[in-house]
Amino acid sequence: MTFSPVAMMFLPLNIRIDHRRILFVGGGSLALHKIRTVERYSDHITVLAPEIDQEVRDRGVECLCKAYEPDDLVGFFLVYAATNDDALNLRIRDDARARGLLVNVIDNRQESDFISPAVLKKDDMTIAVSSNGMNARKSVAWRNRIRDLVDNWE
Repeated sequence: MTFSPVAMMFLPLNIRIDHRRILFVGGGSLALHKIRTVERYSDHITVLAPEIDQEVRDRGVECLCKAYEPDDLVGFFLVYAATNDDALNLRIRDDARARGLLVNVIDNRQESDFISPAVLKKDDMTIAVSSNGMNARKSVAWRNRIRDLVDNWE
C-alpha cells in the first residue's frame, strides 16, 4: 500500500490521560467546544487566556487569566491552541512541538498533531468517528446515527 505524500493521515488512538494535565490556550467558544469533550475524560484541564468566557469558567476548569508565554506549557501533556489569532495559534504550536508536546490547533487540521473525533461515550464504551479532519459535520452525523442504533439496541 502506498500513501500520497500530500495526504494527511491521523491514526485513531486512545491516549491515557489520567493524572495528565491538558492546556487550552484561549478561553472562548473555540475552547469551550473541545473542553466539553475532553472534560468527559479528564479533570486536569487548565484554560489560559487574558479573558475567559463565563461559560468556560462554569465548567470547573482551572483558569489562568493572562497572556500566553512559552513557559506556560511546562508540565502539560497535551495542548489545544484555541485562540482567535491564527499567528498566536501557530506560535503556540511551534512552542509546544519544541517541548515535545502534541498540539491541536483548533479548526486547523493541517497545523495539528492530532484531531478530535466525534465521540459517543456510554458507560465504559466509547465510539469515535473521524473523517480524518475533512468533514466534521459528517463525522457528527455518523456518530448520531450510531447513537440512535445503540439507544435502540439496549
